[in-house]
Parts: sequence; C-alpha cells; structure tokens
Amino acid sequence: MSNRLAFLLISPIALLPVAAAPAADSLAGIVAPGARAEVLGAGYGFCEGPAADAEGNVYFSDGKNDTIHLWRPGRPVEVFVDDSLDANGMMFNARGELVVCEGAAFRIVAFDVKTKAKRILVGQGDRQYNEPNDLAIDSAGGFYFTDPNYRHRGQEAIKKELAYYCSPEGKVAVVSDVCTNPNGVLLSADEKTLYLADCRGKLVYRYGVASPGKLTGETRWLDLGASPDGMTVDEEGNLYVACGAAGVKVYSREGEPIGQISAERGVPYASNVCFGGKDFRTLLVTSKDRFLGVQMKVAGARPLPGKK
Repeated sequence: MSNRLAFLLISPIALLPVAAAPAADSLAGIVAPGARAEVLGAGYGFCEGPAADAEGNVYFSDGKNDTIHLWRPGRPVEVFVDDSLDANGMMFNARGELVVCEGAAFRIVAFDVKTKAKRILVGQGDRQYNEPNDLAIDSAGGFYFTDPNYRHRGQEAIKKELAYYCSPEGKVAVVSDVCTNPNGVLLSADEKTLYLADCRGKLVYRYGVASPGKLTGETRWLDLGASPDGMTVDEEGNLYVACGAAGVKVYSREGEPIGQISAERGVPYASNVCFGGKDFRTLLVTSKDRFLGVQMKVAGARPLPGKK
C-alpha cells in the first residue's frame, strides 16, 4: 500500500481553565451502588486495548506476549490469537473486523474474527511509523491513529510523534502535531468531536470534526495532572480517561470533573477502558497484569453498526 502524507491545517490552540475538583459522591450518578472492580482475568504481561463487539464481548491485548484475549460475559477469558506482535489499541470496524495497532511491527491490521486471518491496513512494506498505539474508527471507513514511540522492542523513533488519519482508500495524512507523546484517541458517538491524549504532556486535546480526517478548533481541553492513555465515552457523553496509577478519571461533556475510579474501587492502575457486557453497563479496565470489570448505572458507547 502506498501511503501519501499530507499535513492538514488546524486553528490555533484555545486554552480552557483547569476545572475544580469533583465532590466526593459525584460518581454516584454513573457507578452502580457499592460497585468495586471484579477481576475477570489475571496473569498477563501488560493488558491494553479493550474493544467490544456488537454482543458486548470484549477483546483485549497483551503486547508483551503478542497475544489478544477474549472475554465473554460469564465465561473465563480465552486466547483469541497469540501471534499479534506488540498488540495495543484495538477497535471493531463496520465490517466486523477487529482492527489492531501492532506497535513493534509498525503497522495496523484488521482481523477476521471468524477465520483469524488478517490484512494490513497501514504499514505495508518498509518501516514508515514509530509504534502505532491507538486508533478511532469512523463510520466512513477511515480511522485516526497515534504514532508515539515507547521503545517496546528497543526500536528508535524514525520521525516526530504524530496523529494521523487513514482514509477508506488507504491515504494517510497528519492531522495533529501538537502532542509531545500522543497516545489515546477517541471519537464522540456523533463523530463531531475527536479527543487526543498527550501522555507526556498530561493533557487531553479536543477537536471539532468538519468531515472525516478534517479537524478544526484545536483546544487544550483537560489538564489532568496524570498521564492519559486510552479513553471511552458513555451514553451521556461523559469521557473516561485511563490515567495509569491515578485510575480512571471521568469528565462531563463540558469538561467538568465527575470523579475518579481508582484504588478505592479496586482499580489501582488503568491503561485503557471500554464498555461491554450484555447491556454495555460494565466498564472494562485493563490494569497491568489484570483485566477488570466495574458495574455501572450508565451504558457506554457501542461499536459501529455493521454495514449491510
């Protein structure tokens, strides 16, 4: 695949003030009463990339062991594949394929979950990227992805750490160069807003989406005081940000802090999050060597609807 890079212009950064600290009981409206994290799986190298399918089953990656696992509600975790090199961020596309960032393979691939065959979407041929980390797929068939370098297999960076958009036709363009260390990337349910996490900068940037791959209104939106990783949203538009040892920080659609799902609720570490389970009211958290589930009052974002 021949990928042509093109920088897209965005407006100057707008700055918003840091929000006040949330009230102690502010999670009561979204977390189920008395809920604490349940350990759904353990013994992994380092968990990442949870992605729900249409039925609420959740796949998650263990990049240290080149493995992708599958959790089905009420059943033990099972291995999906054990040959996905440095698997990291994942998401289902409208074709029902599991799209995976294979960081140390410097590419993004799509798995047929029935046959386990995979095809390369980005990164065919000679190395072009640092270490693809996370992605957000839109209904048009394209996707945004981040390309930091955490040297998972000791590799040196070959370019600036950037965020990109890959069109349905496979054309790749830079959409943001503001982050010192881009990590999580997420589209809102209506695809009108893109969130981009700067892990080293401890910030989340927000953009308007004018059309697929065309971003506007770059805003330095959240100053987290912790290093952000993966993100998800719920049905009310609240943003959930995995923040390592700080757990999961939750913000309203306006950017006001709601609360923190952390060690007090059985989440001592969070690298990524998604909603899943039969009713999408379980918050699934990847937590180093463990895969956790927290029961919620609110339902979360669902996968893209399948194309007929």
